[in-house]
Parts: sequence; C-alpha cells; structure tokens
Amino acid sequence: MIFDFHRLPTILLLGALVPIFWFLYRSDRSYRVRLWLIAWTVVLIRVIVQVFGKQMGLSESAVNAVDLGGLQLTGVVLLVSMTRIAQDSRQRWPFFLMLAVPSFVYAELFSFGYSRPWVFALDGTVLSVGGILYVVVYHRRRLERYMLAICALVLLITLWGFARTLHGHPDLGFYTIEATTYALAGFLYWYSYRRFSPGVVLTAIGFFLWAAVFPTFYLLKPQHPQGIEALISLSNMPKFWVAIGMIVTLLEDKSRSARLAEAQERATREQIQRFFSVTSRLLGGAEVASVCDEIAQVITQASTFQRSVVLLADEQRNLYVAGASGIDDPTMAKLRDEIQQLTIAKVEDLTASGSKIGPHSFHLNQKQLRGVCWLPVKTQYPSPQSWNSGDKVLVPLRSPSGHLMGCLSLDEPRDVNRVNADELAAIEMLSADLAISIENSHLQRQLLVSEKLAGLGKLVAGAGHELNNPLTAVLGYAEMLSSSSADDEGTRRGAEVIRREALRMKQIIESLLRFARQTKFERRTVLLGDVIDEVFKLRAYEIRRSGVQVVTEIAPDLPGVVVDEGLLKQVFLNIVSNSLDALRDVAGGCIRVEAAQHEQSVHIRFNDNGAGFSNPDRVFDPFFTTKDPGKGPGLGLSVSYGIIKQHGGEISAYNLQPSGACILIKLPLAGAQDSILEPSEVAGA
Repeated sequence: MIFDFHRLPTILLLGALVPIFWFLYRSDRSYRVRLWLIAWTVVLIRVIVQVFGKQMGLSESAVNAVDLGGLQLTGVVLLVSMTRIAQDSRQRWPFFLMLAVPSFVYAELFSFGYSRPWVFALDGTVLSVGGILYVVVYHRRRLERYMLAICALVLLITLWGFARTLHGHPDLGFYTIEATTYALAGFLYWYSYRRFSPGVVLTAIGFFLWAAVFPTFYLLKPQHPQGIEALISLSNMPKFWVAIGMIVTLLEDKSRSARLAEAQERATREQIQRFFSVTSRLLGGAEVASVCDEIAQVITQASTFQRSVVLLADEQRNLYVAGASGIDDPTMAKLRDEIQQLTIAKVEDLTASGSKIGPHSFHLNQKQLRGVCWLPVKTQYPSPQSWNSGDKVLVPLRSPSGHLMGCLSLDEPRDVNRVNADELAAIEMLSADLAISIENSHLQRQLLVSEKLAGLGKLVAGAGHELNNPLTAVLGYAEMLSSSSADDEGTRRGAEVIRREALRMKQIIESLLRFARQTKFERRTVLLGDVIDEVFKLRAYEIRRSGVQVVTEIAPDLPGVVVDEGLLKQVFLNIVSNSLDALRDVAGGCIRVEAAQHEQSVHIRFNDNGAGFSNPDRVFDPFFTTKDPGKGPGLGLSVSYGIIKQHGGEISAYNLQPSGACILIKLPLAGAQDSILEPSEVAGA
C-alpha cells in the first residue's frame, strides 16, 4: 500500500482548522458559525477519504463518490450559511434540502459514471430553477434588484451547462454547479459583511479562486493532462484562504463587538451622569416646567433618539408640550396642533395597544399613532425592520400613586438596534423621577394653601370673636341713637347708615367664623346629579335673565357620595354665582358642569367661558376678589375650600385655553371615606 505523503500537510492543517472553528462556535453560537463548522468537518472527512480510502478497502468509485459528494455538500452548506434564509428557523432546512439533494444526486451519478444525459440535465434544471424560485418567493416582499440580477445570471449559466450536458458532457454540468455554488458563496460573503477588512477580503477572494478551479480544470484536462496534478495541489490554497479568512473575520467581529461594547459602556456612563444631574435638580425641588426642555435635550444627547418631547397633563387631563429637543419651529407648530387631540385617556389606550420594550416603555407604529402626535419623518429606515419610519416610543410619566402625569415621546433613532430595554432603562428611571417631582409639586402647592388657610383660620377666629363685642355695642348704640332722634331726620339717617354697615360687618365676621370654626357634618349618601340640578333651579331666574347657557354632563353610572348635602350645595352655589358674575358681560356665556368617576373618587368640573382668573393661585385666599367693591367680601371660595377639605376631597382652580375658568372638585367615594369620621378644623383641613 502506497501512502500519499504529499496530502499529509493538508490533513494536518484541516485537522487544526476544524478544532479552531469548534472553539469559535462555543463563543459564537450563531447558526452561520455552526454551518461553517459542519462545512469544514465535511472537507476534513473528504480529504481523509481521498488519502486513506483505498487503504480502508473502498473502491475508486466509492472514493470518488465521497470526494465529489463531499465537495458539493461543502459548497451548498457554505452558500446557505451566507443567505438570510439561514436565519429563518422554519425555512433554512427546506431551502438546504432544495439545493443539497439534487446537487448531491448529480455528483453521485457523475462519480459512478451514469450515462444518461437527460437525467443529468433534468436534475440540474430542478436544482437551478427550484433554488431560484425558492429565493424569489421567500424574498417576494423585499426583492431587491441585485437579487433579480444574480438569479438571472445564475439561471443563464446553469441552463447553458445543463444544455451542454444533453450533448454528452455531464462533467461540464458538474463543473458548472461547483463553480456557480462557490462563486455565489463568495459574492454573498462579501455582501453580508460589506467591509474592506483583511478577513472579509481574503475569504471573498478565496471563494472566487475556489470557483475558478473548476472551469480551469475543465479547460486544462484535455489539453494539458500532465498539469492536472499540479492544479490539484494548488486547488487546496483557495480552501485555506477561505478557512483562514473566516477565522480572521470572526476575530474581527469579536474585536468590533468589544470596541462597540466599550463605546456603549462609556456612552451609558455619560448618559447616567447627565440623567443624574437632571434627577438631582428635580428631587431638589426645581420647578418642573423649567427643566422639561433640559430633560428633552439630555435624552437626545445621551440616547439613540434624535427627537424627544415631554408632554405633561393639565388639570383637564389634556396634554401640552412642556419641553422638546430635535424639533424645528415649523414642526413644533404642527406638533402643538396635533397634541390638542391627545388626552391622558388616549395615552392609556396607546400604551395598552403598544408592544412593550421595557417595564414602562412602549413601541407604537405609525398606524396606531394615526392622527395623534404625528410628526414629519426625517429618517427613512430599511423595511421591514423592528423599527419603521413614523414609529415612536412612549414612556408614561406615572407617579407612585398610579396617576398618569403625561408621557415622553421618542422617535427617529440613530441606531434601531439600540431601541431595547437596556437603552430605555435610564429614560424610564428619569420619567419616574419626573412623575414624582410633578406629584410633589402639586402636593406642595396644596400644602401651602392649606397651611396659609390654617393660619388665616386661627387669626380670623380670634379676631372675629374680639370684633363681635365692640360691634355689638356699635349696633346697640346705633339703634338707641336712631330711636332717640326721631325728630332729627339727619341724625336718624346717619344712625341708620351706621346700623346697616355694622350689620354688614357682622355678616362678614360670621362668614369668617364659619370659615374658621369646627363643624359637625350630617352625612348621607346623595346623588351629585340631583344636587347639581337643585343648585341650578335655585339660580334659574338669574340664569334666564343673563342668557347664560347651562350644560350638564353627568355620567349615567355615577355612584353616590357621602356628604353633608347642605354644605355641598353651598359650595356649588358659590361656584355658580361666581361664574354668573364672570359671564355678566360675555356674549354667548356658557356654564358647563361635568361629573364622572375616576378610580376611587368623583371629579366634578365647573367650567365657564368668561375671562378666567387673574391669579389662579390666590382664588381660595380670604378677601381675594376681582368683583367690584360692594359685590362681595371674597369669602365664598375660601369657605368652599374648607368644606371640601373637611369632606376629605380636593378643590383646585385654573384657567382654560383660550379663555375661561374651571373649578375642579374631587370627592372620595363612599368606601374611601371610612377614615374621615371626626370633624376637622375647616381652615386647617
């Protein structure tokens, strides 16, 4: 037995390359690297059979069958590994079998000397036409021009080769299959990486040289049979170029991944530092409105998103633009128009329909956002991808108590691969801090009002009692003076003026004492719709005379609330009276009352289209009024504030856009009032 020593270096080199691919596969479990490992294992087995086949008792035909079949399977495996179909778990094996079975059958028939040309031609035609149709059908929705050009070229070359097979040249058909397979693998390898790195260039050139071996072998065989052995020896060089190039490519990818990871880590540190500075300001008590632009700017600087918008909710649960970054003036004007249609309820619906990215971030497509917060698209993204042009990420601003304060709108990512939970984690933390700051700001304003009114309550309680005694004396002496001066008309008229103004002062003092003193409720369950109807009936004459339109929207399933009905009517009457005064000179005046349930409370809104409050922050201050002198002491809303707080509710005032005023009252439902059993001091509640 003669051992083929000149093939031993090839076996040793392949024996070293296969373990290298195995170790690389252990660190990179991609399907592509797995196919590479399989391909080079087949190459090693093929060369071992070439060298030791006869010593193992195999016939020359059997050795050729393993040689040619292994060569063709290697080409198909490498070709499939470079396609997109290989990444599809449902399609990779059907596609592989579509290419491997007819090409392997052709190689085996050729190795055993089968002599019917039409079988070779039919088998080759099934291979080329079937493979091309599979590719076209799979990519039908995103079929690019280069794919059509490659398919057309492959079809022409292979059909020419199989046509020659019909004329008695099955070897030409085999070489056509081999050359086309390896050349196409080289092109797809280059197209997959598309970079001029040593590994990619070396592998692509190696594939093309490997493909060139077959037409060269076919051309030299009849003319220079003595050069065939030299060509066989040289044909191993492209294989090693491909193998070494693949290894270098994987190492390059690892190096690139390490650099990207380092850059990402550095960017993450910078992002955290920027977010931390903003968060520190928010938690330090900075005014939320003053930092919203800065928040939007930090997001665009420290994340992949080129545009960010901070949307906050007003008292009517409508959203407005509080801050933005990456948006020009014309786009901002369009955005403000679009935002008018966006409410807190709509944000809740959008997040419910969106796909979750992180715990508190949601991906929404253009169809879901139609007519809501749409902006002109600046960046076109290849389709289809996980991110398409017009998509957005919404990050709700939800407080610890569960209330939605607004949201962050993010779009136009620089890198769609970074739109993931890790990228959005810091933004979600920032949104949580922003929501906490907004809620704290609201609570702080309420606390300031309560503390101020508590102090005023104690002051007026003491002053009221002290003023009552001398005022009683003034009233008594005024009556005595009026009675004793019956004959003196001037004196009697002066005494009446003193008495009338003293009574007016007494009424003011009684209102102050009512504002300050403790009051016990007579609670019972009432329906707000009935209370509101009775209030408007009491003021029906003034409403008709002034021509004011009244609109009530009471939710039909609104539950009852446990309140002191008389005191609640007093609150509603004060609000309606103020609205009527504000609408006295307004054409087309309208008072709108809305009542609906929100979680564990009932919200009642009194809206009018008057001039609005001159200073919404002071409307509950005692004696603050914008009415003409003599029209009222300015205690109605102060007393109303105390009554609502004593019921465990909240009352707030704000202006509407473009004009108008709103009083919002929140009363807890009956089950939520169990803790409010004892009377509290109205002014300090």
